[in-house]
Amino acid sequence: MPIVLDPARLDDGGGIEETLRRNKAQYHQSCRLMFNNTKLERARKRRAESAQPVECQTKLRRTSLEGQTCFICDKEAPSSELRQVMTMNLNNRLNECAQTLNDGKLLARLSGGDAIAQELKYHFACLTDLYNRERTYLRATKRLEQERAPEEDAHPQAFSELVTYLVETTRSGEGPAVFRLADIVHLYAQRLEQLGVDAPAVNSTRLKEKLLSEIPELEAHKQGRDVLLAFQKDVGFVLSEASDYYSEAIILGKAANILRRHMLDHKSTFDGTFHELCIEQAIPLTLLQFVAMLVAMLEHGADISGTGLKSTDSGWTGALVEAGIASPGTADSFLTVSSITRTRQMHQITACSLYKLLKAAHMDYSKETDEQPEEVPSFEA
Repeated sequence: MPIVLDPARLDDGGGIEETLRRNKAQYHQSCRLMFNNTKLERARKRRAESAQPVECQTKLRRTSLEGQTCFICDKEAPSSELRQVMTMNLNNRLNECAQTLNDGKLLARLSGGDAIAQELKYHFACLTDLYNRERTYLRATKRLEQERAPEEDAHPQAFSELVTYLVETTRSGEGPAVFRLADIVHLYAQRLEQLGVDAPAVNSTRLKEKLLSEIPELEAHKQGRDVLLAFQKDVGFVLSEASDYYSEAIILGKAANILRRHMLDHKSTFDGTFHELCIEQAIPLTLLQFVAMLVAMLEHGADISGTGLKSTDSGWTGALVEAGIASPGTADSFLTVSSITRTRQMHQITACSLYKLLKAAHMDYSKETDEQPEEVPSFEA
Protein backbone atom coordinates (compact mmCIF):
# COMPACT_ATOMS: atom_id res chain seq x y z
CA MET A 1 0.00 0.00 0.00
CA PRO A 2 1.16 3.53 -0.60
CA ILE A 3 1.00 4.37 3.10
CA VAL A 4 1.53 2.35 6.28
CA LEU A 5 -2.02 1.29 7.17
CA ASP A 6 -3.43 -1.83 8.79
CA PRO A 7 -6.84 -2.60 7.18
CA ALA A 8 -7.85 -4.75 10.17
CA ARG A 9 -8.16 -1.63 12.28
CA LEU A 10 -10.98 -0.41 10.00
CA ASP A 11 -13.13 -3.47 10.68
CA ASP A 12 -15.31 -3.37 13.85
CA GLY A 13 -16.92 -6.72 13.10
CA GLY A 14 -19.41 -5.71 10.42
CA GLY A 15 -16.84 -5.17 7.66
CA ILE A 16 -14.70 -2.21 6.57
CA GLU A 17 -17.44 -0.61 4.49
CA GLU A 18 -19.98 -0.74 7.33
CA THR A 19 -17.48 0.76 9.76
CA LEU A 20 -16.69 3.66 7.42
CA ARG A 21 -20.38 4.41 6.79
CA ARG A 22 -21.25 4.35 10.47
CA ASN A 23 -18.44 6.70 11.40
CA LYS A 24 -19.10 8.99 8.38
CA ALA A 25 -15.50 8.67 7.18
CA GLN A 26 -14.12 11.41 4.90
CA TYR A 27 -10.95 11.60 2.74
CA HIS A 28 -8.84 13.98 0.71
CA GLN A 29 -9.05 13.86 -3.05
CA SER A 30 -5.24 13.60 -3.28
CA CYS A 31 -5.30 10.65 -0.88
CA ARG A 32 -8.01 8.98 -2.96
CA LEU A 33 -5.66 9.01 -5.96
CA MET A 34 -3.23 6.84 -4.02
CA PHE A 35 -5.77 3.95 -4.15
CA ASN A 36 -6.97 4.16 -7.78
CA ASN A 37 -7.78 1.09 -9.86
CA THR A 38 -4.54 1.16 -11.84
CA LYS A 39 -2.42 0.88 -8.73
CA LEU A 40 -4.65 -1.88 -7.38
CA GLU A 41 -4.25 -3.92 -10.57
CA ARG A 42 -0.47 -3.53 -10.46
CA ALA A 43 -0.38 -4.63 -6.83
CA ARG A 44 -2.45 -7.74 -7.63
CA LYS A 45 -0.19 -8.61 -10.53
CA ARG A 46 2.94 -8.33 -8.39
CA ARG A 47 1.39 -10.58 -5.75
CA ALA A 48 0.51 -13.16 -8.36
CA GLU A 49 4.03 -13.20 -9.76
CA SER A 50 5.63 -13.46 -6.35
CA ALA A 51 3.44 -16.48 -5.53
CA GLN A 52 4.92 -18.54 -8.42
CA PRO A 53 7.85 -20.86 -7.55
CA VAL A 54 11.31 -19.48 -8.43
CA GLU A 55 13.64 -21.76 -10.37
CA CYS A 56 17.04 -22.25 -8.84
CA GLN A 57 19.78 -20.79 -11.06
CA THR A 58 23.32 -22.00 -11.09
CA LYS A 59 25.72 -19.26 -9.95
CA LEU A 60 28.39 -18.55 -12.52
CA ARG A 61 31.77 -17.24 -11.56
CA ARG A 62 33.07 -14.47 -13.80
CA THR A 63 36.74 -14.26 -14.48
CA SER A 64 38.41 -10.87 -14.79
CA LEU A 65 39.56 -10.10 -18.31
CA GLU A 66 41.75 -7.17 -17.22
CA GLY A 67 44.09 -9.52 -15.52
CA GLN A 68 45.02 -11.18 -18.81
CA THR A 69 44.91 -8.12 -21.09
CA CYS A 70 47.31 -5.23 -21.46
CA PHE A 71 45.30 -2.07 -20.83
CA ILE A 72 47.54 -0.06 -23.21
CA CYS A 73 47.41 -2.25 -26.34
CA ASP A 74 44.29 -4.30 -25.42
CA LYS A 75 46.00 -7.55 -26.39
CA GLU A 76 45.72 -10.76 -24.39
CA ALA A 77 48.91 -12.34 -23.10
CA PRO A 78 49.99 -14.85 -20.50
CA SER A 79 50.30 -13.55 -16.98
CA SER A 80 54.03 -14.15 -17.09
CA GLU A 81 54.44 -11.51 -19.82
CA LEU A 82 52.36 -8.85 -18.09
CA ARG A 83 53.22 -6.54 -15.24
CA GLN A 84 50.77 -5.04 -12.79
CA VAL A 85 50.63 -1.41 -11.63
CA MET A 86 51.83 -1.43 -8.03
CA THR A 87 52.91 2.17 -7.18
CA MET A 88 51.20 5.57 -7.11
CA ASN A 89 54.12 7.13 -9.00
CA LEU A 90 53.36 4.90 -11.98
CA ASN A 91 49.67 5.72 -11.66
CA ASN A 92 50.41 9.47 -11.72
CA ARG A 93 52.81 9.01 -14.63
CA LEU A 94 50.16 7.18 -16.65
CA ASN A 95 47.65 9.98 -16.05
CA GLU A 96 50.19 12.60 -17.15
CA CYS A 97 50.90 10.73 -20.39
CA ALA A 98 47.20 10.31 -21.14
CA GLN A 99 46.51 14.03 -20.60
CA THR A 100 49.56 15.17 -22.58
CA LEU A 101 48.74 12.96 -25.57
CA ASN A 102 45.00 13.57 -25.14
CA ASP A 103 44.46 9.83 -25.60
CA GLY A 104 40.71 9.36 -25.16
CA LYS A 105 40.89 5.58 -24.83
CA LEU A 106 43.54 5.69 -22.10
CA LEU A 107 41.77 8.53 -20.29
CA ALA A 108 38.53 6.53 -20.26
CA ARG A 109 40.34 3.50 -18.80
CA LEU A 110 42.02 5.56 -16.06
CA SER A 111 38.87 7.54 -15.21
CA GLY A 112 37.44 4.58 -13.32
CA GLY A 113 39.90 5.12 -10.44
CA ASP A 114 43.58 4.66 -9.80
CA ALA A 115 45.37 1.95 -11.73
CA ILE A 116 46.33 0.09 -8.54
CA ALA A 117 42.73 -0.43 -7.43
CA GLN A 118 41.76 -1.58 -10.93
CA GLU A 119 44.67 -4.05 -10.96
CA LEU A 120 45.66 -2.96 -14.46
CA LYS A 121 48.36 -4.93 -16.22
CA TYR A 122 50.58 -3.93 -19.10
CA HIS A 123 53.43 -4.97 -21.36
CA PHE A 124 56.72 -3.35 -20.50
CA ALA A 125 57.27 -2.59 -24.21
CA CYS A 126 53.86 -0.90 -24.41
CA LEU A 127 54.69 1.31 -21.41
CA THR A 128 58.04 2.25 -22.98
CA ASP A 129 56.31 3.11 -26.26
CA LEU A 130 53.85 5.32 -24.34
CA TYR A 131 56.73 7.22 -22.75
CA ASN A 132 58.43 7.64 -26.14
CA ARG A 133 55.26 9.00 -27.74
CA GLU A 134 54.92 11.55 -24.96
CA ARG A 135 58.57 12.62 -25.32
CA THR A 136 58.22 13.03 -29.11
CA TYR A 137 55.05 15.09 -28.72
CA LEU A 138 56.65 17.39 -26.15
CA ARG A 139 59.69 17.97 -28.40
CA ALA A 140 57.50 18.83 -31.38
CA THR A 141 55.40 21.19 -29.28
CA LYS A 142 58.47 22.94 -27.91
CA ARG A 143 60.00 23.33 -31.37
CA LEU A 144 56.76 24.78 -32.71
CA GLU A 145 56.60 27.25 -29.83
CA GLN A 146 60.17 28.36 -30.53
CA GLU A 147 59.32 28.92 -34.19
CA ARG A 148 56.20 30.90 -33.33
CA ALA A 149 57.89 32.99 -30.66
CA PRO A 150 59.17 35.71 -33.08
CA GLU A 151 55.76 35.92 -34.76
CA GLU A 152 53.98 36.22 -31.43
CA ASP A 153 56.32 39.05 -30.43
CA ALA A 154 55.95 40.74 -33.82
CA HIS A 155 52.16 41.17 -33.62
CA PRO A 156 52.13 43.24 -30.38
CA GLN A 157 55.07 45.32 -31.60
CA ALA A 158 53.47 46.06 -34.98
CA PHE A 159 50.14 46.89 -33.35
CA SER A 160 51.72 49.28 -30.85
CA GLU A 161 53.57 51.03 -33.68
CA LEU A 162 50.33 51.30 -35.64
CA VAL A 163 48.53 52.91 -32.69
CA THR A 164 51.41 55.35 -32.23
CA TYR A 165 51.30 56.20 -35.93
CA LEU A 166 47.57 56.99 -35.84
CA VAL A 167 47.82 59.15 -32.72
CA GLU A 168 50.95 61.04 -33.80
CA THR A 169 49.58 61.64 -37.29
CA THR A 170 46.51 63.27 -35.82
CA ARG A 171 48.51 65.38 -33.38
CA SER A 172 51.11 66.59 -35.88
CA GLY A 173 48.78 67.11 -38.85
CA GLU A 174 47.44 70.54 -39.72
CA GLY A 175 43.99 69.30 -40.67
CA PRO A 176 41.79 66.39 -39.65
CA ALA A 177 43.14 62.91 -40.35
CA VAL A 178 40.92 60.29 -41.96
CA PHE A 179 42.32 56.79 -42.48
CA ARG A 180 41.04 54.10 -44.83
CA LEU A 181 40.85 50.71 -43.13
CA ALA A 182 42.27 49.01 -46.24
CA ASP A 183 45.37 51.23 -46.06
CA ILE A 184 45.77 50.54 -42.34
CA VAL A 185 45.57 46.77 -42.93
CA HIS A 186 48.15 46.99 -45.72
CA LEU A 187 50.47 49.04 -43.51
CA TYR A 188 50.07 46.59 -40.62
CA ALA A 189 50.77 43.54 -42.85
CA GLN A 190 53.80 45.26 -44.37
CA ARG A 191 55.23 45.94 -40.91
CA LEU A 192 54.70 42.31 -39.88
CA GLU A 193 56.65 41.15 -42.93
CA GLN A 194 59.48 43.49 -41.93
CA LEU A 195 59.50 41.90 -38.47
CA GLY A 196 59.90 38.41 -39.95
CA VAL A 197 56.35 37.11 -40.25
CA ASP A 198 55.90 35.16 -43.50
CA ALA A 199 52.72 35.99 -45.45
CA PRO A 200 50.74 37.40 -42.51
CA ALA A 201 46.97 36.99 -42.77
CA VAL A 202 45.40 40.10 -41.24
CA ASN A 203 41.68 40.11 -40.48
CA SER A 204 40.50 43.66 -41.14
CA THR A 205 37.43 43.41 -38.88
CA ARG A 206 39.44 42.14 -35.89
CA LEU A 207 42.10 44.79 -36.44
CA LYS A 208 39.43 47.49 -36.56
CA GLU A 209 37.86 46.25 -33.32
CA LYS A 210 41.26 46.17 -31.60
CA LEU A 211 42.01 49.74 -32.72
CA LEU A 212 38.62 50.99 -31.53
CA SER A 213 39.10 49.34 -28.13
CA GLU A 214 42.67 50.66 -27.82
CA ILE A 215 41.83 54.23 -28.94
CA PRO A 216 38.45 55.25 -27.46
CA GLU A 217 38.45 58.54 -29.43
CA LEU A 218 38.60 56.67 -32.74
CA GLU A 219 35.38 56.03 -34.66
CA ALA A 220 34.61 53.85 -37.69
CA HIS A 221 32.33 55.07 -40.46
CA LYS A 222 31.24 53.00 -43.45
CA GLN A 223 31.30 54.68 -46.87
CA GLY A 224 30.26 52.30 -49.61
CA ARG A 225 32.67 49.37 -49.56
CA ASP A 226 35.30 51.29 -47.61
CA VAL A 227 35.54 51.81 -43.86
CA LEU A 228 36.95 55.14 -42.73
CA LEU A 229 38.57 55.68 -39.33
CA ALA A 230 38.51 59.18 -37.85
CA PHE A 231 38.78 60.80 -34.43
CA GLN A 232 35.66 62.21 -32.81
CA LYS A 233 36.97 65.79 -32.80
CA ASP A 234 37.61 65.66 -36.56
CA VAL A 235 34.27 64.21 -37.68
CA GLY A 236 32.42 67.54 -37.52
CA PHE A 237 35.11 69.39 -39.46
CA VAL A 238 35.27 66.71 -42.15
CA LEU A 239 31.49 66.75 -42.59
CA SER A 240 31.50 70.56 -42.82
CA GLU A 241 34.32 70.49 -45.36
CA ALA A 242 32.47 67.91 -47.45
CA SER A 243 29.36 70.11 -47.32
CA ASP A 244 31.43 73.08 -48.55
CA TYR A 245 32.72 70.99 -51.44
CA TYR A 246 29.18 70.08 -52.41
CA SER A 247 28.12 73.73 -52.19
CA GLU A 248 31.02 74.83 -54.41
CA ALA A 249 30.20 72.08 -56.91
CA ILE A 250 26.58 73.29 -57.04
CA ILE A 251 27.71 76.89 -57.61
CA LEU A 252 30.07 75.84 -60.39
CA GLY A 253 27.30 73.80 -61.97
CA LYS A 254 24.97 76.81 -61.92
CA ALA A 255 27.69 79.04 -63.44
CA ALA A 256 28.31 76.47 -66.18
CA ASN A 257 24.60 76.30 -66.97
CA ILE A 258 24.38 80.09 -67.20
CA LEU A 259 27.38 80.32 -69.54
CA ARG A 260 26.09 77.43 -71.64
CA ARG A 261 22.68 79.05 -71.98
CA HIS A 262 24.14 82.39 -73.07
CA MET A 263 26.52 80.71 -75.52
CA LEU A 264 23.63 78.81 -77.11
CA ASP A 265 21.45 81.95 -77.23
CA HIS A 266 24.23 84.10 -78.75
CA LYS A 267 23.94 84.19 -82.55
CA SER A 268 26.74 85.29 -84.90
CA THR A 269 27.17 84.97 -88.66
CA PHE A 270 30.26 84.74 -90.79
CA ASP A 271 30.14 86.78 -94.04
CA GLY A 272 33.42 85.54 -95.49
CA THR A 273 35.68 88.32 -94.20
CA PHE A 274 37.38 88.99 -90.88
CA HIS A 275 36.53 92.57 -89.97
CA GLU A 276 37.76 94.38 -86.90
CA LEU A 277 35.12 93.20 -84.42
CA CYS A 278 34.31 89.74 -85.81
CA ILE A 279 36.05 87.87 -82.95
CA GLU A 280 34.48 90.04 -80.25
CA GLN A 281 31.03 89.70 -81.77
CA ALA A 282 31.34 85.91 -81.88
CA ILE A 283 31.88 85.73 -78.10
CA PRO A 284 28.92 86.26 -75.70
CA LEU A 285 29.16 89.23 -73.37
CA THR A 286 28.53 87.01 -70.33
CA LEU A 287 31.56 84.85 -71.16
CA LEU A 288 33.74 87.96 -71.53
CA GLN A 289 32.56 89.23 -68.16
CA PHE A 290 33.28 85.88 -66.55
CA VAL A 291 36.84 85.76 -67.93
CA ALA A 292 37.41 89.38 -66.95
CA MET A 293 36.36 88.60 -63.39
CA LEU A 294 38.82 85.69 -63.28
CA VAL A 295 41.67 87.87 -64.56
CA ALA A 296 40.78 90.63 -62.10
CA MET A 297 40.80 88.19 -59.18
CA LEU A 298 44.17 86.79 -60.28
CA GLU A 299 45.75 90.25 -60.57
CA HIS A 300 44.14 92.11 -57.67
CA GLY A 301 42.52 89.43 -55.53
CA ALA A 302 39.50 90.57 -53.56
CA ASP A 303 40.67 94.25 -53.52
CA ILE A 304 37.92 96.13 -55.30
CA SER A 305 40.01 99.32 -55.37
CA GLY A 306 42.58 97.64 -57.61
CA THR A 307 40.17 96.79 -60.42
CA GLY A 308 40.21 99.02 -63.46
CA LEU A 309 43.96 99.71 -63.31
CA LYS A 310 45.78 99.22 -66.57
CA SER A 311 48.55 96.68 -66.80
CA THR A 312 50.91 99.07 -68.52
CA ASP A 313 53.98 97.56 -66.89
CA SER A 314 53.17 93.96 -67.77
CA GLY A 315 54.81 94.00 -71.23
CA TRP A 316 51.62 93.23 -73.15
CA THR A 317 51.27 96.75 -74.62
CA GLY A 318 54.75 96.65 -76.14
CA ALA A 319 54.09 93.22 -77.62
CA LEU A 320 50.87 94.33 -79.29
CA VAL A 321 52.42 97.51 -80.69
CA GLU A 322 55.55 95.73 -81.89
CA ALA A 323 53.44 93.12 -83.68
CA GLY A 324 51.56 95.88 -85.46
CA ILE A 325 48.26 94.65 -84.11
CA ALA A 326 47.17 97.75 -82.18
CA SER A 327 48.28 101.26 -81.36
CA PRO A 328 49.51 102.06 -77.83
CA GLY A 329 46.21 103.69 -76.86
CA THR A 330 44.12 100.86 -78.23
CA ALA A 331 46.34 98.27 -76.58
CA ASP A 332 46.04 100.05 -73.24
CA SER A 333 42.26 100.09 -73.56
CA PHE A 334 42.35 96.36 -74.30
CA LEU A 335 44.18 95.77 -71.03
CA THR A 336 41.70 97.73 -68.90
CA VAL A 337 40.06 94.96 -66.92
CA SER A 338 37.04 96.73 -65.42
CA SER A 339 35.98 98.60 -68.55
CA ILE A 340 33.87 95.56 -69.53
CA THR A 341 31.59 95.92 -66.55
CA ARG A 342 31.71 99.73 -66.57
CA THR A 343 31.20 100.57 -70.26
CA ARG A 344 29.85 97.15 -71.34
CA GLN A 345 31.84 97.38 -74.59
CA MET A 346 32.51 94.37 -76.79
CA HIS A 347 36.07 95.30 -77.78
CA GLN A 348 37.88 94.01 -74.68
CA ILE A 349 40.35 91.17 -75.04
CA THR A 350 40.43 87.90 -73.06
CA ALA A 351 43.40 85.96 -71.74
CA CYS A 352 43.03 83.46 -74.57
CA SER A 353 43.06 86.24 -77.16
CA LEU A 354 46.15 87.77 -75.54
CA TYR A 355 47.92 84.45 -75.90
CA LYS A 356 46.97 84.29 -79.58
CA LEU A 357 48.30 87.85 -80.15
CA LEU A 358 51.54 86.99 -78.36
CA LYS A 359 51.92 83.90 -80.52
CA ALA A 360 51.35 85.96 -83.69
CA ALA A 361 53.95 88.49 -82.61
CA HIS A 362 56.37 85.69 -81.94
CA MET A 363 55.82 84.19 -85.40
CA ASP A 364 56.40 87.57 -87.08
CA TYR A 365 59.60 88.00 -85.10
CA SER A 366 60.80 84.53 -86.12
CA LYS A 367 60.17 85.23 -89.84
CA GLU A 368 62.16 88.46 -89.76
CA THR A 369 65.18 86.97 -87.94
CA ASP A 370 65.02 83.53 -89.65
CA GLU A 371 65.43 81.88 -86.24
CA GLN A 372 63.38 79.12 -84.62
CA PRO A 373 63.64 79.56 -80.85
CA GLU A 374 62.25 76.72 -78.79
CA GLU A 375 60.38 78.91 -76.31
CA VAL A 376 58.05 81.88 -76.71
CA PRO A 377 59.70 85.05 -75.30
CA SER A 378 58.13 86.03 -72.01
CA PHE A 379 57.33 89.46 -70.68
CA GLU A 380 57.77 90.61 -67.12
CA ALA A 381 54.58 90.77 -65.10
